[in-house]
Amino acid sequence: MALHELDSEELAWRARQGCQASFTELVYRYAPRLHAFLRRKTRHSHEVEDLVQDTFVKAYQHLDRYDSSWKFSTWLFTIATRLAVSDHRKRQSAASLLHRHVQACAPEELPGGHEQHESLWAMAAELPNSQHQALWLKYAEDMSVKEIAMAMGKSQVCTKVLLYRARVSLAKRLKERSEATDTDQ
Repeated sequence: MALHELDSEELAWRARQGCQASFTELVYRYAPRLHAFLRRKTRHSHEVEDLVQDTFVKAYQHLDRYDSSWKFSTWLFTIATRLAVSDHRKRQSAASLLHRHVQACAPEELPGGHEQHESLWAMAAELPNSQHQALWLKYAEDMSVKEIAMAMGKSQVCTKVLLYRARVSLAKRLKERSEATDTDQ
């Protein structure tokens, strides 16, 4: 069976056994997704590249700690999230993080109208960082609540609350925007 036909968990197991090609396949699979995820957290493209590379280096160094009862993607995004938070603390304030999220938003990755998604993700970027991150992992990365909880280091209940509050806030903002548009016409 060719490496590209194996699931990520099998590739991680093989990489753990010393198969460099298996780890290379994991990098090939996840680098674009990590790049898209991390660019919402950083201002400059070189920071994104560094974080993606650091994520894979850390994952490779700690393959022995990977618990195969979890999806590999969840474990990898957990590493990326933690590195991004650490990097953020070193470089930026919370206010500049929100500004970067708005600028880095890439709604074309989602189905539907570009302008609608751009506007929606811009509104989402104004939410507290944890709510925005939970939304991104849920809808852009298609992670389950359990996977999001693990990636963010939170309980599943807390993750559900974050998602609920984020949806309520977005719905309220959309309603207010719609009412403002109706009165302008």
